Amino acid sequence: MPPHSNIYCTEQMGDEEIRAAFAKCFKTGEGMVVLSFLRRLTVERYLGPDASSDELRHLEGQRHLVKLIEKLGGRQS
Repeated sequence: MPPHSNIYCTEQMGDEEIRAAFAKCFKTGEGMVVLSFLRRLTVERYLGPDASSDELRHLEGQRHLVKLIEKLGGRQS
């Protein structure tokens, strides 16, 4: 896959090419550290009973994004 200089280049990329880029990034040692950190901040984080609905929605959106990164990177949890 050639390096892309345009930030919007994913519009011309296929799903498999995007998955390969995620896997290449997040299967490295550094990528696994970053993903583990993101998971700890989101998926493994729990809000107390006094959390507002806005806080809950925000955290749920973050969790969804981390799960998507895990899925695209080839790491199912």
